[in-house]
Amino acid sequence: MTLRENIVQLADRVVAWFKSVNWGGMARRTINFIGRVMHKLLFSWLLPKKWRNIDKHRIFEVIFKSDTPAGKKFDVWLLVMIVLNILVLVADSLFGSTSTITSSAHRSLSYWLIKALEWMFTLIFTFEYYLRIYCLKQPWKYVFSFWGIIDFLSIFPSYLSIFIPATQALTVLRLLRVMRVFRIFRLDRFQTEARHLINALRNSAVRIIIFMLFVLVAAIILGTMMYSIEGKHNPAFDSVLTGIYWAVVTITTVGFGDVTPITAGGRFLAVLIMLLGYSVIAVPMGIIAGETIMESKRAKKKRNRTIVGSEYDEEEEAIKN
Repeated sequence: MTLRENIVQLADRVVAWFKSVNWGGMARRTINFIGRVMHKLLFSWLLPKKWRNIDKHRIFEVIFKSDTPAGKKFDVWLLVMIVLNILVLVADSLFGSTSTITSSAHRSLSYWLIKALEWMFTLIFTFEYYLRIYCLKQPWKYVFSFWGIIDFLSIFPSYLSIFIPATQALTVLRLLRVMRVFRIFRLDRFQTEARHLINALRNSAVRIIIFMLFVLVAAIILGTMMYSIEGKHNPAFDSVLTGIYWAVVTITTVGFGDVTPITAGGRFLAVLIMLLGYSVIAVPMGIIAGETIMESKRAKKKRNRTIVGSEYDEEEEAIKN
């Protein structure tokens, strides 16, 4: 049997093994095992004895109900820990990065203190995430909800950094959880305006995408034209891709650094592209602003219809009585 046949046979065996494994059952068993371990740690060791017999309904009220005293206190402390965790992450970038240059045996005390604090916050948020799942009758609805995904992304990078250290900085995603402040402190006005803005962006998405495709096509054409003009005279424009990149950053008014056209034709084209860039900035803003105004008008009409309908119901009830 040749080497190629041996490799093909080994590959077939690996594929057959992958197909034979019940990955869904293995994932369920793994999740159940992790849940049992976390439950044992929380309700047998970590929580004070007076809280170890707390039922799911009470946990739900504390974690999900911000309108109760205990729930509001829990959410406020959660926000405080999120902000402290972000400060620890910033401190890690200031002090931890210089310590990683030396060997592990000579790392400074500040490095180990910062790492200990990072993992302390990670474990706190992990147990909090588990309690959110534990107290729900249908936990998957929370897991795949907006806040569930945000809560998962706030703890996942820390565990991923064990294998890919560069992902440690992604723990800054925990800052997204600060948006709960609008719900905790009953800032309904901000929530309403945010909902109007989201609706305006959703309604104008198609027009913005079409406009951005037009800009992309224009950048490719203009970048190719710039390369054809400058390529033979300017070594900075060494390929069509460089010309396209230059056109994109010029249209967006970012600037390309030291790469500038040197021929008269190239400079004339650059002037046109820069003027086009200011128009490009104005168009999406106009689309979003117009849609935002329309969304506000629609919301106002809806409120007026609701008020008129409630007044009509009250008058009808009074006539009946």
